[in-house]
Amino acid sequence: MSAAPSDSAPANAAPLRASLPESRVVAYVVIALIVAVVCTYARIVRADFIQFDDNSHVFENALVRGGLSWRGVIEAFAHPHASLWVPLTWLSFMTDVSLFGLNPGAMHAVNLAWHTASTVLLFLTLRRMTRHLWASAFVAALFGLHPLNVESVAWIAERKNVLSTFFWFASIAAYARYAEKPRALPYLAALVGAALALLAKPMAVTLPCTLLLLDFWPLERWRTVDWRRLLLEKVPFFLLSAGASWMAVHARRAEAVVTAETLPFTERISNALVSYLTYLDKLVWPVNLGVFYPYPQHPQTALVVIAALLLLAVTVIAIREWKRQPWLLMGWLWFLGILVPVIGLVQVGSQARADRFTYVPQLGIFLAVTWLVKERWSRSACALRLVAGPVLAACALVSAHQVAYWLDGATLFEHTAAVTENNAWAFALAGMHRVRQGDVSRAIAAFQVSLRMKADQPAIWREFGAALLRIDKAPAAAEAFRVALKYDPADLHASYLLAVTLEKIGQTDEAIARLGQLVQDLPKSAGVQYHLARALESKGRHEEALPHLREAARLAPGQPEVATALKQVEGGMSGLGAYPEF
Repeated sequence: MSAAPSDSAPANAAPLRASLPESRVVAYVVIALIVAVVCTYARIVRADFIQFDDNSHVFENALVRGGLSWRGVIEAFAHPHASLWVPLTWLSFMTDVSLFGLNPGAMHAVNLAWHTASTVLLFLTLRRMTRHLWASAFVAALFGLHPLNVESVAWIAERKNVLSTFFWFASIAAYARYAEKPRALPYLAALVGAALALLAKPMAVTLPCTLLLLDFWPLERWRTVDWRRLLLEKVPFFLLSAGASWMAVHARRAEAVVTAETLPFTERISNALVSYLTYLDKLVWPVNLGVFYPYPQHPQTALVVIAALLLLAVTVIAIREWKRQPWLLMGWLWFLGILVPVIGLVQVGSQARADRFTYVPQLGIFLAVTWLVKERWSRSACALRLVAGPVLAACALVSAHQVAYWLDGATLFEHTAAVTENNAWAFALAGMHRVRQGDVSRAIAAFQVSLRMKADQPAIWREFGAALLRIDKAPAAAEAFRVALKYDPADLHASYLLAVTLEKIGQTDEAIARLGQLVQDLPKSAGVQYHLARALESKGRHEEALPHLREAARLAPGQPEVATALKQVEGGMSGLGAYPEF
């Protein structure tokens, strides 16, 4: 196997290496990486859950809330949850719950631990493959500290990203050992790492392609190993990726995939080109970062043309330079290729792009640029030192500032609304968090802005109505619930809230009719049973109310309001109190 240049460190490392063995230098670099990453993200342990995927992934997920058990392990592998088949991620969350309970601070700390471990593993693996200590350290530090990665680390629901990436890097590390001396054990270790990465997140389907790119550079196996063998070695990896892809598509059936009629393929191509350009821009100048970027409402023709020309120009240059500067082509294809599954050609949801999608792809740009600088300035003893210090310090400062937004869900989504355009969901989610904080007036204002931008949001009309109920604006709340049901007639929660509100404002007959239907749809809801009894009682229909009240007491034996009401009705008294539980 032909390897990259064998100097283990550039000239500026000579004085240090003269006095310290290289193993100790490596240990110091590892410690420095750990300290830098942990200090940058230290405040994240104070952050709470957010009402955006954290609910479906963790605190409202029955599988996760049950903690780790054999039954839970089987369930995690047997069925998709939250429209995702990511069993290793579910097991990770279940372990957290068993160890710490539903503790968001502890879960954030675990995310940070995985990210830090990936940073260290990346450094050690790059050093082994390239034989360049300081360049490898710089790339790993960029990965550990870059602001675009804050979303993956600071968002509990993105455990799947940090977990998958660690095993992705572990697979590459094992493959690098196999490349040095082909043996069964490191090959099997690489295969196991790939499987674990896919079990954590299906985006790792491109892992076999990254191994082929590594065969090109820095391992340069293509010079000494027949290309057919290189491809044959990857067949088991591609089979794993195919299986994970099938499971991901199967899991997504429960989630609406945007059709070609709703979003033409030409628009998807345009958005993909602009997204590539935007990601490159954010890698260089990571400002105005948000947690959700809405799909553009109007074509960006000029920007699409610029993006296409730039991508074509860089591709041509990288291909022309592949012999003299192979890291350019390798890094560029790494960046372009790993983004393909999430670039929007198959559109799920309404986001145009996401910072978390660059978590692994960005390494291609980091490698290409770092080696370009290193080779161009190879005769300058302090080249990387001059570049590395300010760049890494700036990344750490910006990342630490970005982490602060994640400490508070309302602040996070208000910031996202401020740095994006026409972001109805950002305002809606900010409103939902304001409700949780008890700041109902600001929540209502946020819901109103969201609904002005995008009126066909049944869930937000429902949340808007619930907020209005909190400030005793029941008639307006009833109207909001009716609009929610117009857009989504199957929303049983909105139907329940409307029935309760109608009962509250004296429209009892309609309330009874709605609650009677809800009893059929939700026979195990104590709230529905109780409110139907309450409405019937208010009309003097005591005999009809009594069985529903008894059922409510059976379903909610710990509710003193229900027990008291049952005694009153059985004793011939009337006037039931409120019981708002759904």
